[in-house]
Formats: sequence, structure tokens, C-alpha cells
Amino acid sequence: MEEYIQKQLKRERDMELLDLANNNSYLLVTGRKTLDEILGKGDDQSFVSMPDETPSSEELLQMITYFIETEEYEKCAELRDILIGSGELLEDKSETTASRTTSC
Repeated sequence: MEEYIQKQLKRERDMELLDLANNNSYLLVTGRKTLDEILGKGDDQSFVSMPDETPSSEELLQMITYFIETEEYEKCAELRDILIGSGELLEDKSETTASRTTSC
């Protein structure tokens, strides 16, 4: 039973870090916060991509997928607009990804 509880606690911690990474990257990519502001919070500093580099199209799509799953559609739409603005053609992606991405 203790092993089960430990696995559950680890899973919850992993989900918290995933949420933190996606939200930190979202704040940085959208310009809502600077890297210094995020790092100054004192929390874990997790990111989807390297915080000092422009995220790749794949990393933006990962964030969009995450925010679709968490039903945070405003964030999803804003990231979609950034992805489209980067010149990435959504039609070049797989049908599933494109249809999910454009549904934001």
C-alpha cells in the first residue's frame, strides 16, 4: 500500500511540474513576464523549452496540446496565433495535430 501511495505522490508532483513548465513557458512566450520575474518567484523554474531561446514549433504545439487538455482555450488560442505568426503552416502537421490546434 505504501508503494502505491508513493507512486501517487510522485505522479502528482510530476503533474505539478508539467503544469508549472507549461505556464512558465506560456508567460515567457507571450511576454506577460520576463525570465527574471519568473526566476525571482523562488518556485521551481521548469520550462517546456530553454527559457533563453525561442521555442520551436514542436514546443509550441506541445504547449497548445497541454492547454487543450486542461481546457485553457484562451492560452491555446494565443499560442496558436504565435505559431501561425512564426510562419509555421498548420497544414504541414499531422491531421490530428492540425485539427486539434485549429480548434482552439
